[in-house]
Amino acid sequence: VSPQTNPLSPDNKLIFSSGPMVGTGAVTGASCNVVTKSALTGTLACAKMRGHFGAEMKFAGFDVIIIEGKAETPVILAIMDDKIRLIPALEYWGRSTSETEDRFKESLGDQWIARETFLVTIGPAGENLLPLANIVNDRFLSVGGAGIGAVMGSKNLKAVAVKGQHSLKVADGSRFVQVVNTMINKLNSAPLTSQSMPQWGSAFLVGLCYQKGILPGNNFQKASVSLRHIGTEALEGAFALRSRGCFSCPIACIKKTDIKHHAYEVKGMIPTYLAIGSLGTNCGVSDLSIIGTANILCAEMGLDPIATGGFLATAMELVEKKMATTEELKIDIRFGNGNGILEALRFISMKKEHAKRLGQGGKALAESFERPDLFMGVKGMPLSPFDPRAIQGMGLHFATCNYGSHHLYAYTFIDELLNVNESMDPSDTKGKPGLTKLYQDTTAVMDSLGLCCWPLMGLKFKNFVPLVNSCLGTNYTAEDLLSIGERVWNLERLFNMKAGFDRSHDVLPRRFTEEPISDGPAEGQISRVNEMLPEYYYLRGWNDQGEPMKETLNALGLED
Repeated sequence: VSPQTNPLSPDNKLIFSSGPMVGTGAVTGASCNVVTKSALTGTLACAKMRGHFGAEMKFAGFDVIIIEGKAETPVILAIMDDKIRLIPALEYWGRSTSETEDRFKESLGDQWIARETFLVTIGPAGENLLPLANIVNDRFLSVGGAGIGAVMGSKNLKAVAVKGQHSLKVADGSRFVQVVNTMINKLNSAPLTSQSMPQWGSAFLVGLCYQKGILPGNNFQKASVSLRHIGTEALEGAFALRSRGCFSCPIACIKKTDIKHHAYEVKGMIPTYLAIGSLGTNCGVSDLSIIGTANILCAEMGLDPIATGGFLATAMELVEKKMATTEELKIDIRFGNGNGILEALRFISMKKEHAKRLGQGGKALAESFERPDLFMGVKGMPLSPFDPRAIQGMGLHFATCNYGSHHLYAYTFIDELLNVNESMDPSDTKGKPGLTKLYQDTTAVMDSLGLCCWPLMGLKFKNFVPLVNSCLGTNYTAEDLLSIGERVWNLERLFNMKAGFDRSHDVLPRRFTEEPISDGPAEGQISRVNEMLPEYYYLRGWNDQGEPMKETLNALGLED
């Protein structure tokens, strides 16, 4: 794909890739990545699909599926027991993601085949080519990849369904099983992966981030609301939690629930940390039923929760500062107005009337009102709900991430906040350039292998090395694998550079570097990303303009 390609043109490609560990029984070997050029940012985009789709794709006989061109009319790509079909999908067009999945499975006519079939779908947001659109798999899972839903919609592809009966072999079966059992025992004895994550999922981070002043409020203008309304105790009081695990994962961090709101009755996930921060506190909302409903509506409509939450917060600050009015936006959208958020989610995704403008995202909205400074994002992507003034390494990652400011492409909070491998003060910059590079490279290679990164809260990266070698018949060291991750990160950087991105895009909004946090535990702090950037470039082997040097490319085998 040419870096200059229009993301919504037939020339852009949509690549589903299940790494070599997926489906083998490797611990957390379930992740399928969907990669394309983002319709929101213009950078590379990567959706991390958890659940069972990736493994079933392998059982159907495929490591990679590449979608090219454009169908004349809406279709579903079905790969079922070695039979590949393009099924007309006009009857599914306009329907929510869960309704699409339910109706497709009903059409199969066999409940057992239906249960063994897994789908990735787009909602109305993707059909309407909204840059905020994402893809949803296994009914309600969606992580990262804002803009991918619009790319899928531009190809008239409503869904991809997979089912298969192929078996997978590993190089050294007895050693592989031994390593898997050892890793499971370690995960079951580590507090975060045996207690916190299984009990609450990523929502356990809410309390920790609140205590450190990291959880944002009102478009990163202040610290978040009282923990009493949004913490884990409130979560357990608001929802009946049911655990669900991804393929081959002992942690089971997905928490399902039924949410009953006076206007909506929906089924899906309880609010994750992302939802509580992006759709909740950063929009001034602390009602968990509202936040939970908004999170599920995003999945139903095919909207990315971080990108959508960032847009909503931007719109709310425009209204707060009287740069825009609710009448002008055609939506009653103000900080703290939870029902306005729910109305906006349906309004935007259906692209009705004025919503066409709103659905372009926070950056475009702020620029249209000549207040680009009110958009809290990098490379067009709103920040994940971690205030970079209070967690310095994460702030550096936000500024330099190839996909825009998303936290799940470098888990620096594992050490900055959770102190798993070493005790680090989140407000300190010492050692953060090296930490950021390490977690970016680590995440890149884990994603490429098809492994989830959450187990790094209970395992060290080196624990995965014997798993990889016994599965693939290789003799990698940890350094070898991290070198592969570094190669990935540099190759993505080169793509983005050719797409028009440079050092000027490795910046955080001025709010974070010039305006100290006004209240809370991190009061008075600013992001010192500009101080850390030169050392980060040096460690990466890049020049002072953020360009990989010839020696670096040669060392990584990227000289061509």
